[in-house]
Amino acid sequence: MNLTQKIQLLAVLPLAVAMLLVVLATQYQFEKLSQDAADTYRSSVISRRQEELQNYTLLALSSIAHLYHNQDMDEAVAQELARNVLTNLTYKEDGYFFAYTREGVGVVHPKQPYRIGENWWLLQDEAGKFLIQELIRNAENGGGYLQYEWEKPSLGVVGTKMAYSVMLEKWGWMLGTGVYIDDIDDQVSSIQASINHKILEASYVILVIGIIAVIVVFGTGLLLQFNERRLADERLQELTRRILTAQEEERRRVSRELHDGISQLIAGAKFSIETAALKISQKENPEHELALTKDRIAQTLVDLRRISRDLHPRILDDHGLSAGIESLSENFSKRTGIKVNLNKTAVKNLLPIEVKTTLYRVAQEALTNIERHSKASQVTISIAIKGKWIVLSIIDNGVGFNLDMINRDKSPTVGIGLRNMHERLSYHKGIFEISSDSNGTTIEAKIPKNVMKYS
Repeated sequence: MNLTQKIQLLAVLPLAVAMLLVVLATQYQFEKLSQDAADTYRSSVISRRQEELQNYTLLALSSIAHLYHNQDMDEAVAQELARNVLTNLTYKEDGYFFAYTREGVGVVHPKQPYRIGENWWLLQDEAGKFLIQELIRNAENGGGYLQYEWEKPSLGVVGTKMAYSVMLEKWGWMLGTGVYIDDIDDQVSSIQASINHKILEASYVILVIGIIAVIVVFGTGLLLQFNERRLADERLQELTRRILTAQEEERRRVSRELHDGISQLIAGAKFSIETAALKISQKENPEHELALTKDRIAQTLVDLRRISRDLHPRILDDHGLSAGIESLSENFSKRTGIKVNLNKTAVKNLLPIEVKTTLYRVAQEALTNIERHSKASQVTISIAIKGKWIVLSIIDNGVGFNLDMINRDKSPTVGIGLRNMHERLSYHKGIFEISSDSNGTTIEAKIPKNVMKYS
């Protein structure tokens, strides 16, 4: 072997060793990335399924809310109507809602109607879990998830199911729904197989073209991962937008029905009773009873109009955000006795309806929290334009709360009102800020001013 050959060998051998080490190290790293990606994907899918279950549960609760909160309807009648609604409320292929009493008696189960009326307190799955007991326990704790083995109605085979349950305290019902997640592991295995195949191809490429190819492949992988994450975020934002839009459309529809239908019927009944009182008074004297009936019907009309206003405040469409929040504040003050000071900037015709609705709902949710938890005696609401932002601030002088407890607890039922406000503002690229101590709580909702029509 001459000197030239020795030099070539000395040049090629370290490069070959270095390339081999690069291949081995890269293959190890890719395998680890494959496992991390699979774990991340599985966790992401589980998280999305959990969000779906929450959204489906909220849909079911909103579908029976008019029955659950109706003080004038007989409870047995309301429960029977709610059963019918929940039985007919299905989604996808195997999606349905079920309900049991606190004692474990079946109330609603559209796929297995034989469970209705029977006690299933001791029902277990193949792993020995007491299903109804754990579902009820999760519901009584404010809502929670449970994975168990259950038969798929569409296939007649047992699969892994994840259920979410909440408690209807007034009726003593545990309401739940679930989705099957046994397909996730199959998807993860397919993804891992696909990634492993790409790893082998990448190794061959590295052996041929060297370190530059490693950088290109690694950079391409990062780019693909970034694009996938961006697309996933866009899809999630689009889903959130559709859910919020659907909720507002449903509120508008129910509002029209209550205002144009039931209110007119009750008003007609009121006038009929007045006429009957006039006629009957010629023989007897039932004016006192009829007057009481008239008062109750009049109060029913007031309640129905309040429900209609809460579902979708038409004042936002007709008079704008400032008038809407002013009306909301007045009603809140009358109902609770809490004094509300309102400082407002007129932006009646300058905001799109979806922005007005978002800020109105934030104020509504904040006042609801104040009424339930704050023990406040005074609230200050301000609507102003500050720099590049439209700012809605709500300040109360209540007892406050510990923000760290909400930040640490990731349960979907803890701080759900605050999260709803945050998600609504995120859709408009807004900012949600909150501070709280023993002297009260301050909430600020900011939306970029460029949403205004003149900007």
